[in-house]
Amino acid sequence: RRASGQYHALRKRLAGSLPPTLLHTVADVREQLEHLVYPGFVTDTPPQWLAHLPRYLKAIALRLEKAPRDPGRDRRHALEVATLWEANRRCTNAEGDDPDTAHFRWLLEELRVSLFAQELGTVEPVSVARLQRRMMGRR
Repeated sequence: RRASGQYHALRKRLAGSLPPTLLHTVADVREQLEHLVYPGFVTDTPPQWLAHLPRYLKAIALRLEKAPRDPGRDRRHALEVATLWEANRRCTNAEGDDPDTAHFRWLLEELRVSLFAQELGTVEPVSVARLQRRMMGRR
């Protein structure tokens, strides 16, 4: 229920008036939300990761608070995540739903927390470099 309230507050905020400098951030956040909350997500999301949904939503809210102070930084971090997201998507298409690919998907959510809302902490150590190395090992 807490996550539901957070989700609806975020959707309302995204529908409101935001500065043009945040267009990229808003688009990225909307896409992230589509992959986190969608019809059937409660049964599709592994329970160990579903438990972290409130923290992921809180991280998005913090990102939206911080992004106006340094939109360039936000955009750089978003591009780093997008590159890894796309590489993982290609692996998912090629390999199907293997456990390592699925785990990597959730590590990308942890990376977003690390980059945009570090104060919330992550469930395991993540960084762009660490995930790039892990991705290279999968090819």
